[in-house]
Amino acid sequence: MRVMLIGGTGPVGQAALPYLLGDRHEVAVAHTGAHEPPGPERVEHLHGERPALLAAGGPAERWGPEVLVDTFAGGATAEKGHELGCLAGRSAASQIVAISSIDVYRHCALAGVDGNEPTELPLDPLPLIEDAPQRSAPSPGGDIVHDNVAMEGALHGAARISVLRPGAIYGPHLHPRVLREWHLVGKIARGERHLALPAGGTQLFHRVALERVGRAVAAAIGAAPSGRWACNVADPQDFTYGALASLVARQLEWDWEIEVVGFGQAEHPWNVRHPVIADTTRLRHRLSVVEPDPVAATTEQVAWLWDHRAEPMLAQIPSH
Repeated sequence: MRVMLIGGTGPVGQAALPYLLGDRHEVAVAHTGAHEPPGPERVEHLHGERPALLAAGGPAERWGPEVLVDTFAGGATAEKGHELGCLAGRSAASQIVAISSIDVYRHCALAGVDGNEPTELPLDPLPLIEDAPQRSAPSPGGDIVHDNVAMEGALHGAARISVLRPGAIYGPHLHPRVLREWHLVGKIARGERHLALPAGGTQLFHRVALERVGRAVAAAIGAAPSGRWACNVADPQDFTYGALASLVARQLEWDWEIEVVGFGQAEHPWNVRHPVIADTTRLRHRLSVVEPDPVAATTEQVAWLWDHRAEPMLAQIPSH
């Protein structure tokens, strides 16, 4: 099939590309051209700003995509979702694969994700299934420039609208959105032994290996059902913050000096008031995505970060 990756030069697009090509799809990447990653010559690149690329009669429509995969680079909005649906309708694309997030769920807002004020008591059972209640307003950390709920609601124009909702992505890619583990690895790189554990380090915001997200994108093209369908994309097992800190220390032969503090007295990238765990039944059984092993993927991420600890970009990531 002719598959167009919109904004496909970032971590998710680049992770999906080898699996799309492995499934013998014909792939084009539509992006600004500001960043041109190395890749197979048989992948076509369409350059331009998003509105021009997706406009009526524009480069994306002329290419004739059968499937549109959108990573919503720069933030997901209702306008972008509607724009994508209009392109699907004009180009007769049969499927949209939209990359959203598990942050759409009400439980995430109540847990304090993305600037929301956490509540003392959650409302929803875990793990979060795809039909779990969604938040009713944009998160303070996103507002109108990034709202996955609004984006999902605006999608239209294709017989199959497949929405993938990843957790906190981690992977070997120099992009701040997939390098949260640097919070711990970076402390060791800087020689910092003090580690504050909020409420004993019991926080868990469901993580997902970048490779798993890439596999899910390709699998959705062949296996997602008709109509509007959502699928959580997360690792089958995960670590609490404390367990992750323990893994990093053992792997890098480090000893932490632990200080247990109250919740809210220390920050880290997975600092949620209530555990956020997504159900992965659809991912594993409908899309048949079961790789990679989450422990192996996490240790590989730690090793990759350690090997790249001199990268200037890592120094710009907040240490909380």
